[in-house]
Amino acid sequence: MKKHVSILAVLTLCAMLASCGGETASSTASTGTASTESSAAASELFNETGFPIVNEPVTLTIWGPESVQGDYSTLLSSTYYEELTGVHIEWDQYSSAMDGNEAFNLLIASKDLPDIMGSGYSTQQVSMCIEGDIVIPLNDLIEKYGENFKVALEEQPQYVDMLTAPDGNIYNFMYTDVGVHKDSEYKMWVYTDWLEKLNMDAPTTPEEFKEMLIAFKEQDPNGNGEADELGLVGFYNGRQSDPICYLMNPFELYNTNYYTITDDGQIDFHANTDGWREGLRYLNDLYESGLIEEETYVQDKTQFQALLNKPAGETIVGAFPFWYQGDAIDTSVLKWTDYQAIAPLKGPTGLQQTAARKGGSFALNNMITTACEHPEIAFRWLDWMLSDDGNLFTQFGVEGETYEWVDQPAFNGAEKSLKATKDNVSGTLLWNSGHVPRYDSVDVRYAVTDDESLRDVDNTYVLYSAAQIYEPYYVWHNIPDIVWNSDADIANAKSDYEVSFNEYIAATDTAFVLGNLDIDSDADWQNYLDTLDGMGLDQYLETLASYYGLNG
Repeated sequence: MKKHVSILAVLTLCAMLASCGGETASSTASTGTASTESSAAASELFNETGFPIVNEPVTLTIWGPESVQGDYSTLLSSTYYEELTGVHIEWDQYSSAMDGNEAFNLLIASKDLPDIMGSGYSTQQVSMCIEGDIVIPLNDLIEKYGENFKVALEEQPQYVDMLTAPDGNIYNFMYTDVGVHKDSEYKMWVYTDWLEKLNMDAPTTPEEFKEMLIAFKEQDPNGNGEADELGLVGFYNGRQSDPICYLMNPFELYNTNYYTITDDGQIDFHANTDGWREGLRYLNDLYESGLIEEETYVQDKTQFQALLNKPAGETIVGAFPFWYQGDAIDTSVLKWTDYQAIAPLKGPTGLQQTAARKGGSFALNNMITTACEHPEIAFRWLDWMLSDDGNLFTQFGVEGETYEWVDQPAFNGAEKSLKATKDNVSGTLLWNSGHVPRYDSVDVRYAVTDDESLRDVDNTYVLYSAAQIYEPYYVWHNIPDIVWNSDADIANAKSDYEVSFNEYIAATDTAFVLGNLDIDSDADWQNYLDTLDGMGLDQYLETLASYYGLNG
């Protein structure tokens, strides 16, 4: 489990938080919206540590989206945590039929504020709340009561930048997700039954990958006597469902943004290098050889799934690119484990890599509003969620009610593991993920039992095992999930550039793969490079550096 914070580290962090609070925190307090003199901390109602949080019942309201469970008030999560804390929650849930942005705009326009705003927010939405005096800074509350918040910031110091608004204050709790399958999504899935029938090992190089596809196409691995097998099939507008997402990496690092940030803070652009051209040449060769199926570039996900999900003995898809095989497989027809991930291929110059995010995903989460009469109570109610125990609670429920500890190995390597005693708890008993804060950890996330009989029922195995295959080849792209940039011109320019460059590169790359442009033609390649330059590539890279604060 997580290490405890040293006293010196806590004092240093508290000093940092207090100093970055500055005038804004003080001025907010002076309005009376977050005054400690009128708060619960000044009475006998509030306990600064431990449980219960209050000595007499207190009601708080939390605003957020309606869930599949409907009314949250009777869920196990709500009743258990109310008993633990003494705090009753009234859930103000807007209709699931309403757009989240629309619901947010209506809330802040109404000024009929809850105590806590739940779920996730963009930096633009948080800024609107700050400017409208709708939310309070959390700096002083973190310093005084943020036992678990401070642990998270000490262990993951990059969170400070992602949480701190331009005025120097922190207004949000965090929601993190260390699902290891999210680190890198540029995966390839292969039908392992065909490899076994053809007595082939998983390919390790681009040449071996091509040989595998040829064997799939020509050696009738489904055994029906027909040449109906498809080699590599993808679909458009899917989550890493284009073959380039995986097959470019032996030649040049692929990332959906076409750039990465180096460890020393430089922007590396990848889509104009000699390696990129070699990758396109390889993809074009596969396509011209009939090994990348032409449906890949014209079909949607539903059409792809119709090809993929055929009963055993009738399978026709040999390999497909996608972030996670379970999102495409119909388990009434196939098993998740029928298709297995293969490692990144080793290219001609020795590259064997995949772009990856560091530390899991990060989102801005709950905020305490200026209407909250008891911000200390609200803060402590939320802060516990960031502990290991709180993380266990929000993900798995209550020991003895929804899970038990057993003497079987866990995915995280522990000798004891967590085994669910009830199915589908997130759909029937627990709050939906994202409604409350979470500081996720591998120790908690993968404390579950590695039960072989559940590998095609619980997707933990297929997600975790695939990530283990890719992890040795991670190249961190260093692009933060949250960027606060108060310069609207820079933010807008970055967005405009990104849209135009991403659309042009994707369309031109596909044209090279399909042979509509000749990748072997120096004229066609040079025209591509010149067009990138003419679109303002240098200015784009300068804008990115400014946006991410890399200009020194």
